[in-house]
Amino acid sequence: MPAENSVEVHRLRKSVGQGEHELSILTGVELVVKRGETIALIGESGSGKSTLLAILAGLDDGSSGEVSLVGKPLHQMDEEARAQLRAQHVGFVFQSFMLIPTLNALENVELPALLRGENSGQSKAGAKALLEQLGLGKRLDHLPAQLSGGEQQRVA
Repeated sequence: MPAENSVEVHRLRKSVGQGEHELSILTGVELVVKRGETIALIGESGSGKSTLLAILAGLDDGSSGEVSLVGKPLHQMDEEARAQLRAQHVGFVFQSFMLIPTLNALENVELPALLRGENSGQSKAGAKALLEQLGLGKRLDHLPAQLSGGEQQRVA
């Protein structure tokens, strides 16, 4: 049975530096995101939004506290297990689109499915269907540099 909560965070703290040079980035964060729920992180630049997202995805560790993703405590997982969890359950849309410049639109969309272990035919069909839904059916073979900013965003 899937976990009821997609994300659970308790007493999360993140700081960098030591002693008088210590800087608190996150202090006592409490967060529960239920399965299927959508939330938005809003705050000023430098308020810790990106740091929190990196910790939630298992890309970084908090200084203390507990973070669970789909019922799995991240602090108990090694990097390989975290990478597998990310491949199955985490998706990011970055401010910079993070597209691979030598791959076309179809290949950029297909790549995460291949990394999850889907077969090539299935992943290619899924990527093509998704791009067609996004109005990019005629741009499948275009490299990122050949796409507009809006098209790159949809590919990402």
